Amino acid sequence: MSGSKQTFSRRAILRGMTALAGAYAMPSLLTGFRAAQAAYQTTMPDLAPDFGKGKSVAIIGAGVAGLTAAYRLANAGFEVAVLEADGRYGGRSLTARPHDDKYRRWWFSQYPETSLFSNMYVSQYQERHDSPANALQTCAFMDDKWAQNDYRGNPVELFLNAGPGRIPSNHINLIALCQEIGVDLETYIFQSMSNLMQSATYNNGKPVPMGQVTYNLYGEMAEMMYTAIQEGCKLQGRALSSVEKEQLENLYRLFGDLSSVGGFDGTARGGYDKIPGGWRDGGKFRDKIGLEDILKSQFIGDSNANPELSPGSFLFNGFNIDWQPTLMQPVGGMDRIWQQLLLQKVPSSALNNLIYSYRKNARSDTRVGDLVSLHTPALNIHVENQSVTVTFKIFQADLARIESRKFDYCISTVAPSLLKKVLNYSSAPREFIAGLDAFSATGKWGDATPDLWTPAIKVGWQGAERFWETEDEIYGGISWTTDDIGQIWYPSEDFTAHTGILTGAYNRGERAADYARQNNQQRLDTARKGMALLHPGNADKVDHGMSIAWQYMPHQVGGWASDTETETPAVYKQITTFDKNSRFYCAGDTWSYLPGWQEGSVSSAYCAINAIARTIDPTNNTFATSACFAGSE
Repeated sequence: MSGSKQTFSRRAILRGMTALAGAYAMPSLLTGFRAAQAAYQTTMPDLAPDFGKGKSVAIIGAGVAGLTAAYRLANAGFEVAVLEADGRYGGRSLTARPHDDKYRRWWFSQYPETSLFSNMYVSQYQERHDSPANALQTCAFMDDKWAQNDYRGNPVELFLNAGPGRIPSNHINLIALCQEIGVDLETYIFQSMSNLMQSATYNNGKPVPMGQVTYNLYGEMAEMMYTAIQEGCKLQGRALSSVEKEQLENLYRLFGDLSSVGGFDGTARGGYDKIPGGWRDGGKFRDKIGLEDILKSQFIGDSNANPELSPGSFLFNGFNIDWQPTLMQPVGGMDRIWQQLLLQKVPSSALNNLIYSYRKNARSDTRVGDLVSLHTPALNIHVENQSVTVTFKIFQADLARIESRKFDYCISTVAPSLLKKVLNYSSAPREFIAGLDAFSATGKWGDATPDLWTPAIKVGWQGAERFWETEDEIYGGISWTTDDIGQIWYPSEDFTAHTGILTGAYNRGERAADYARQNNQQRLDTARKGMALLHPGNADKVDHGMSIAWQYMPHQVGGWASDTETETPAVYKQITTFDKNSRFYCAGDTWSYLPGWQEGSVSSAYCAINAIARTIDPTNNTFATSACFAGSE
């Protein structure tokens, strides 16, 4: 390099590896993935490139479900028009980035192709006019050290995932899609034993490390079980044999880190007040916490606690298959998924005249993003026997006009309550309409949020320094509190950097509904007070705060659908009921067993595609027997 020194970040190397893989070795990467995932099968429909030739599809909504469906159908020969009411892509997958122009230019230089669709970069958003915080929010994150260095080199990549934030290892459809379209994944740390827990009723309101509570709880429970064994407890209604008794005693000694006689005197598993060092510096592990104190803490079993802190929720999150390690995140933010979907090449035959006539920049190649029309709300969806007519409002050159177009098929990805307002489907199954009605009922939350949806709010902060790492040994994960903020999330990337982004509050349910009734400054004030509870003395080290309440976002009705088959079987089955030969289908996480997860969006999009495919080729057993339709016929 002729005397110059160049450094490369881990993320830059990852991006470079992906580029090379995409250019030279994608088949081998896909083969490697499938070999590693032999126990699982994705539900992606296998459609020939000309399967949908001569057929057209309207997709309502440009979130992950809508873009996934557009990508697959376009490559299967369909003509596709994606109508998005908002001025941005992604739906509830919103990642906010610095508004600073130099930072924006740096970001586009890191992801060069994204410049094809400038709306990929989100630095501002605004809640609806009925929101108490309806002022335009501008992301003020900025790497000041980078700016002071005259913008040389690379800044810390600052962003807030205001919607989805992680990918569990069993979300195989989403993981496979990420690999196919070139989205780098890295480890997301959901839980660390250094994360904190705080309650007003425990430890004089001072936070305590999660490991100290968790392993003391395990130890106390193990001691109780060891004692029960000694006193003659039964195993499945019968007395223990001597061998079984010894085996169980050994089990609980190991589980609870008990003494040789079954006593619990504390454990090093809970961490150290003084870390062991060299020579005779043996350290000191944290004090024992009694079971009585844990029960009084509101961490367990308090019905009035934060819904996220419902009995056992945080101490046993690692038992939950969607939250246990390993979790992943896209390198650079969750929006990288829908951004890469927009950039995928598709046949030019996929272009609908509606979209093509409004493209600002004609190119020799066609991308999924070229199939999307922003600021185009659907006003009416009229489903007939052989077609679907969509009436919409389209904006061009600051002028709006209403148009109607006829399509062979239509996939809606909007919330059921929003769909109900525009759907004209006289022959729809009665059960389906009843399901829409159930999902449209309001009153439970004291606002416009449907009863079967969950209000959700997030607050983001930039840390002037990463005090959570230097003072509390926290590298990623989530701290929990019974305070109104609910949680604080820590970044799982750029460890030991000089700055980083915190999710300074994350709440759902009734607490989130109440919290969201504050204006933005009040929300930030509440978040700062909560920060002071979990990180005493550091509340003034966060700034550039921003908040988002999903129940108040345009074209959204809440964080996610709270109703699933496990809660209200009849209602969930109703909204997933369609005629076998229908022209209209729905997709999105609401229409899945994974509400709130992008895996639900992708898998439900595949179901909608399978449904369309079986109307075209009903003799194909792959389409006819898809698991999407299990128990429905």
